[in-house]
Amino acid sequence: MRIHVAHDAPATRPSLRLVIAEFRPHRRVALLACSGVALMTLSLVLIPIVVKLVIDRGVQGRSTGWVFGCTAVGALLVAGQVLGHWIEVANMGKFAERYLRDLRGSLMDHLYELDLDYFTHEPAGRLVSRMTNDVENLQQFVQAGMSLVLRAALVLTFTIALMLTQSVKLTLAVLLILPFLVAASVWYRPRAFAVQMKIRETMATLLTHVNESLVGMRVVQAFAIESEQHEVFQDVSFDAFDTKRRSGVVAAAYYSAIEFLVPISLAILVGFGSHLVENDGLSVGVVIAFSLYINRLFEPIQQFTELTSLLQSAGASFARVFEFRALQPKVLDRPGAFDFVAGTGEIRFDQVSFRYEDGAPNALESVDLVIPSCQRIAVVGTSGAGKSTFAKLVARFYDATEGRVCIDNQNLRDVAGPSLRRHVIVVPQEGFLFDGTVADNVGVSRPNASRAEIEQACDAMGLAGRIAAIPDGLDAVVANRGLTLSSGQRQLVALARAFLAEPLVIVLDEATSNLDPATDVLVEESMHTLLAGRTSIVIAHRINTAVRADRVLVFEHGVIVEDGPPSVLELIEGGAFARWVAATRDAASLT
Repeated sequence: MRIHVAHDAPATRPSLRLVIAEFRPHRRVALLACSGVALMTLSLVLIPIVVKLVIDRGVQGRSTGWVFGCTAVGALLVAGQVLGHWIEVANMGKFAERYLRDLRGSLMDHLYELDLDYFTHEPAGRLVSRMTNDVENLQQFVQAGMSLVLRAALVLTFTIALMLTQSVKLTLAVLLILPFLVAASVWYRPRAFAVQMKIRETMATLLTHVNESLVGMRVVQAFAIESEQHEVFQDVSFDAFDTKRRSGVVAAAYYSAIEFLVPISLAILVGFGSHLVENDGLSVGVVIAFSLYINRLFEPIQQFTELTSLLQSAGASFARVFEFRALQPKVLDRPGAFDFVAGTGEIRFDQVSFRYEDGAPNALESVDLVIPSCQRIAVVGTSGAGKSTFAKLVARFYDATEGRVCIDNQNLRDVAGPSLRRHVIVVPQEGFLFDGTVADNVGVSRPNASRAEIEQACDAMGLAGRIAAIPDGLDAVVANRGLTLSSGQRQLVALARAFLAEPLVIVLDEATSNLDPATDVLVEESMHTLLAGRTSIVIAHRINTAVRADRVLVFEHGVIVEDGPPSVLELIEGGAFARWVAATRDAASLT
């Protein structure tokens, strides 16, 4: 089975203005680090001038004073290099850590702001790639790449400026190769960026496959499809290998061109420099200084392949980071949204229609109903009938396309989402557990809850008795999404978590559909305690869950076709609920 990952349009290269704006909060420490680079670079490029003075004034002029004076100046320049390097390292590291700390925080904050629809369609591997690979690339760029780029730029600028002060003719002759360098760079830059973007995408696909393999390891081993999964991994891994190979081919072509131009420049210097010494009175010291300057000049140029690769990689990561930050959730609080005010828990749908995408068919069509306070509603229907969509609108995971969804006469579109979800709790079919203790997982719904309140919630849901047999009980550490606990224990943790939150409304995807009969009875009792005195909507998969409800809503193709007490609906011959009950019993008899 070949993994399929949806690829968006390639991210555009961010402008320099946007990148600089990223660093603005830490500009003081960044400028201090840059000043260290400037001091180190200036000290470095002044040394050939000192060598020129030693040769022309000290050696050829036979002046011991010039030799000693230039030696002292050279020592000061070396000290300047050391001091500048220390300033750079000390402050660039500080700048990098502060920026990366803020970057990770901003990415996670934005991740939490995105709605359920995004996580439904976006593979986890791509998200992990953004939070790891892209941040790691930016870490390399900020910690080392920025200094290298700035150093290269300053070396080129200072070197050419000092060369011009010594001999304009010789400088222009040596720089005859610049048009060829520019042409090579123009050819290389877009190709390097495209390859780096492709590398980011292939690595995201690789992470997606690894993540799915880890999460689905039980399925892989249960069906003995290790070899098939290995073949998929090999395909994905080859894509990553082939992309990086193409990156190496492009870089090799560019680097070879640069290497070819270096000896040409030295030949120009020797030939034309000798001519100027003989005919224009140019000093030998200038020619020797220029030979040193060519090394200075070509050092950043020779490093340009590495620098450009680093820049293109950082540019691709910045592009993906900016693209991610530009994502807007489909459910947004309106300006001036007010906090939800808890009342009795009455739910009202006023001619509500909903579709997931523009142009797509309606998942719900003209739903119009009132759910009184404290009523227990069972929602039934075949797969795709609109049950889950209906429940998601109550919790405001989505906003209605048409009509209004209200709780206690408050239009959910006008309510601040976080305040609503403190009163409307969703319990999924399979409870997810975080790494931590059982008590920690129960306390997730109320971070300020005391230990006594957590224990009270566990007792109310029957969790304390079921967990007592485990060493450390509520303090037992669970990991790997809670797979060390049984499915019943995990579901009881989820119910205790919801009970602790003291919600006004509960939306429950039936918690007993995957449990054994004995555990089923216990969880049903816990559910009865949890739902007592609260408005509740239960997506029912079993008959006993539906018949225990005060009222049943039967969905077909996004429309409520029956609405009433289960005892009444079951007696309607040929009715939708009666058909559902019969089909559910037939399915149960086959298992």
